[in-house]
Amino acid sequence: MSKAAVGNLHDIQHYVDEIARRLQRSVEVTTPSIAVIAASAQLGPIDGHRAASILNRTPPPEPIPWMLSFGIQEATAPVRLPAHPGYDMLPRVVIPLRRGLRLVGHLWIINEPALGEAALTTINPLLDALIEQVDRRDAPLAARAEQAREMARDLMAGHDDALARAHELDLLPVDGELRVHRLHIAGDLGRLALELARPLHRRPFLALDVHDSLVLIESPRNAADSAALLEEVASAALTAGAVIAARGSAAVGAASAVGAGVRRARHMADIAKLTGIDALDWSEAGAWRLLLGWDLSPATVRTLSPEAGELLRAGSDSYWRSVLAYLDHARNVTATAAELYIHRATLHYRLERVRELIGPAALEEGWRAAALHVALRLHAALEEGK
Repeated sequence: MSKAAVGNLHDIQHYVDEIARRLQRSVEVTTPSIAVIAASAQLGPIDGHRAASILNRTPPPEPIPWMLSFGIQEATAPVRLPAHPGYDMLPRVVIPLRRGLRLVGHLWIINEPALGEAALTTINPLLDALIEQVDRRDAPLAARAEQAREMARDLMAGHDDALARAHELDLLPVDGELRVHRLHIAGDLGRLALELARPLHRRPFLALDVHDSLVLIESPRNAADSAALLEEVASAALTAGAVIAARGSAAVGAASAVGAGVRRARHMADIAKLTGIDALDWSEAGAWRLLLGWDLSPATVRTLSPEAGELLRAGSDSYWRSVLAYLDHARNVTATAAELYIHRATLHYRLERVRELIGPAALEEGWRAAALHVALRLHAALEEGK
């Protein structure tokens, strides 16, 4: 953090402390994504939510949708939040900090006992100065976000010195292994990228917005680091009005493989979205990895396995679904019949009919059966995703 940033934070803390003194209440100032910038000393009642927010520099994620439901992101005047015992929250007054129409943060005041409007007006002379300092603190955001984008692009392009420069600029830690995530996002990616460029309380990472998705490049020491990053991104997305539709992840063995890692992560995100799950990691994806580089489409189903195309043209869902379950269960008739809730004799009849349609080799020969299996698994996902 630069000396200017440290000095600016000192000024923000000064105004936070003065507001707390005038109101005799505990207060915090946060970013628009509700990450804590500065907090006053404890004055009056305290709750678990304040303690957690200060300790972690970000609020617990569970109450965020409830807090946002009061319109704090759109408000231009103070908003009163009631107490919520389930989240261990006392009532609060939330004052939006705006520079013109642009939201630069929030001021949170514990409202126990309730503050009257007259008391709130006593801090009005301090709010403009606080807003100026908070906005000044975030002035380099666009440049920081662009720097992260450019560095991510260089890494993805395989530039030889990109990782060393990322370490030198403190954009990625040196004590970790490279890992890539790609998130399908519905919402304003630009706003989310700016939120993620704010001074971080967790390990540094790179973020690049690409079309309908967000690429994250991190250097975690362990799974806990990755979980902390993804929690922060989810929180920022929520407060930025964006929705994470699906996520794919992949480890990267070396800096030169970041581009390949991004492609794998994108493939995993596509599969996760198609199959209706939240996230999928390359290491856990099984045969879905075989479809890397293929369009996830009916044409691919037919190309992978002509027998799958013939079976689907037969027009009976019961045939292809029975074959898929049969192959899923390694040709175990008992387990297959149990999953399909049919008698073993019914399953034998369907399988014989399938053999007549596409030939017995399609179910018995290893490579052909494997192709049929993957093709039908893709077809099932496409059907369920309609």
